[in-house]
Amino acid sequence: MTPKKLFEYVDENKPNAFSNETKTVWLNEVEGMVQTEIFLLSEREVFEYHWSATVSTPITFPDEHTVGIADKEVLKMFRPGGKISLTGTGIYSGNNLSNAPIQAVNANGLVFAQTFTHTGTTEVTTSISYDGSTVELLVEPPHSKIYRAYLEARIDFENGEYDKYANTMTMFNAFWGEFSRWFARVYAPADRHFPPRDRVER
Repeated sequence: MTPKKLFEYVDENKPNAFSNETKTVWLNEVEGMVQTEIFLLSEREVFEYHWSATVSTPITFPDEHTVGIADKEVLKMFRPGGKISLTGTGIYSGNNLSNAPIQAVNANGLVFAQTFTHTGTTEVTTSISYDGSTVELLVEPPHSKIYRAYLEARIDFENGEYDKYANTMTMFNAFWGEFSRWFARVYAPADRHFPPRDRVER
């Protein structure tokens, strides 16, 4: 499930006036719980999602598939599956991107399937537009229902509908307990064992 699909489901089943950016804040709350309480990651390992962002940062093209980003704080915002548009590449003209899916994120930068024609280690400051709506969330079906329940509960709370909030939080807590028991039974998070499709960078 992606943030886009999650928000579309929630908006259809519980119409609301909250922006996708606000719902992303709530998504980060529950995803933070997944990372720290289920996966047992430390605070420094926890990442957050961004619905969209535009940053100006120095980049390089160290090889034919990588956009090198030395600024680690900037690099942290990107996730595999997100899409970027890249303009103003200067001496690397011809390497501009338009809604290109990120294949991987590593210490060197962003990896793409496409081949860049110009490579080198000279930095140029460029503008990167990021679309994080297509990133795959950490929890897969059938347990991804924790996201829907949590966002619906947050909507009820923010709307001041506290009886509904109590009900939706009860549902979330039930789904959360089901997921945490399943994960502890199938995997060994204390030993750093995670699902094969793990998307957590450790």
